[in-house]
Formats: sequence, structure tokens, C-alpha cells
Amino acid sequence: MRVISAIPQAAAAWPPLAALLAGGVPQSMLCVGPWGSGVVELTDLFLDAMLCLAPRSDRSACGQCRSCLLQRQGAHPDLLRLQAEEEGKLISIDQVRAAADFLSYTPQIAARRVLRVEPAEALAPAAANAFLKTLEEPPPRAHIVLLSAAPSRLLPTIRSRLQRLPMRLAGRAETQQWLREKGAPEGAAVRLARWAGDRPLWAWQAWQDGVLREREQWIPQLLALPHEGIGAALALAESWSKAATLPVLREIALSILEDLLRLRLGLVEIAVNDDYITKLQSMAGSASLTALWNCESLWRKLPVTLKQNRNQLIILEEMILAWHAIWAGRADEHGRSA
Repeated sequence: MRVISAIPQAAAAWPPLAALLAGGVPQSMLCVGPWGSGVVELTDLFLDAMLCLAPRSDRSACGQCRSCLLQRQGAHPDLLRLQAEEEGKLISIDQVRAAADFLSYTPQIAARRVLRVEPAEALAPAAANAFLKTLEEPPPRAHIVLLSAAPSRLLPTIRSRLQRLPMRLAGRAETQQWLREKGAPEGAAVRLARWAGDRPLWAWQAWQDGVLREREQWIPQLLALPHEGIGAALALAESWSKAATLPVLREIALSILEDLLRLRLGLVEIAVNDDYITKLQSMAGSASLTALWNCESLWRKLPVTLKQNRNQLIILEEMILAWHAIWAGRADEHGRSA
């Protein structure tokens, strides 16, 4: 069973959620936060408590009642998880109609029925319009919880009908302390907390996966590229296509690109990759701002690109050429014109 202590910010985040459980849970709710921030886990703790038959004094789930045991087994008849049927696909209108039918039935065990939708932005246009009807008039004892890392991609008419749950994110010091308690060395905890921002669970997974070692290898290669020509950029793309994990590489590239944008604005104190700050300051001053934004946009949209095209080499070539273009044609200390 999920426990509050497994989420670093949960001790401070739980009381507002407990107050909702005590005072009356809204029928339609929105939980917002990036993957790895703990928001998904806090939401599931909240849902456990909503369905629990004998909650504790702090309103968290008891973990022992019939409802909690069924939750642990993933077989609760009063909870439906709505998500795309295949990775990279959208939630269909037929799935939304089936979910509406589910909510219309009387709860079998708990006091309510719960529909959990993740990610909410995966609703296909027709499905989102159909879903709106359910939000406008939810059945009695029915509750709808949407999880989203990009709420701006939801229809405004859907967002307006949702009450946003108070999901507190972890601060850097909180993340750093939690990582140390989990067993990460001091230096790694400091670096990961600075890099991961408000995503402590992502930071811990990154430590376990050895991402810091990959960062130490890949960042120097990326920063050296403006010295080289197009051939070197294509060679790096080929090398990374065989060795790099694209989601990890995306995190590294975005952190560098966002630092370059921060430095263009003079925001040195909040740069994430402070161990490369001298090099980044030099590069930021000679970067094409238009090309910088274009490259950042390409890396940010990588998850969608991967769904449309699974050829990793072609994707990496586009990304790295976009990086190279930030300094292309600028004869300065970073290299010759391309």
C-alpha cells in the first residue's frame, strides 16, 4: 500500500488534501505536476483515502480494509483508470463513453465511484467533447480526477469545470535532504537537487540509473560541437543513437538550453549547470536567440516526435543539427563559420 512517507513533500502536502477529505471532496478535480514531482503519487494517496472504508485520524487510507486490499491488488470495482490503450495513442471517444457508463453505476464497495484520467491531455478532440458532458452533470456519488503535466493543452471548457487540488511540490533543499536520506552521496544529492528542480522522485530514479555519469560524458560533447562542422554533428548523432537513452539525453539537452536562455537574461544565479557556467556564459553571448528557441522547442517536443517517428538516428540528427545551427555562421571564439 502506498505510504505518505515515500514522497518527500508529503508531510506538508497532505494536510490540505486531508481537509478536503474531511470537508467534502469535489466531484471534478485536476492534479497538475510534472512526472517525478510526486504529484501522481500524492493523487493516488488521495484516491486510496477516498475509497477507504476506515480512514485513519489524518484521513489517509488504513491499508487494511477490504477496499484498501482491493486497491493494493489493482482490482477495486469502484475505481476506473482511463488512459490510452496503447503507448503513443490518444484516449478514444469509445473509452470516454464506457467511463461515463462506469460512473453511472452504484458503488459496489466504497461510498463513491472514482474515474482517474492520466494524462488528461491525451483525450482525443472528440473524446474531450464527449467527456465535457460528463463533467457538466456528473452522476451522484461519482468523482472524476484528471492528472496533467500540461493543463494548457486541455480544453478551456474542461479546465473551467475542474477544481485544482492543492498539490505542493518539493523545494530544492527538501529534495536534497530526501536524496541524502535515501542514500545518495552529498555531492550527487546537491547536483541532482539543483538539476531536477521540483522532481525529487525523478532525481532519485536518475541517481539509480547512473544519469550523472552520462551527464559528465554528454555535456562536454555537446558544448564542444560549435567548434566542429556539420560532419562532426552527424557523427555525434550516430554515436548517440547507439548509446544514448533519448529521454535522459532530452533532460540533459533541455537543462543546457534553458541555462543558455537564463544567461541571455542575466539570470546567472539560477543556472542549473553551474559547474559549466563559464563555458555557458561565453556561448550564450554569441548564440542566435531565434535558433536557440527553435532548438529548445524541438527537444521539448521530443516525446511527441518519438510517437510519430521511431527512427532514433533521424530524430537525433535533427536535434543536433538544430543545436549546431545556434552558432552557425558566427565567427567567434567558439569556432569557424559552418
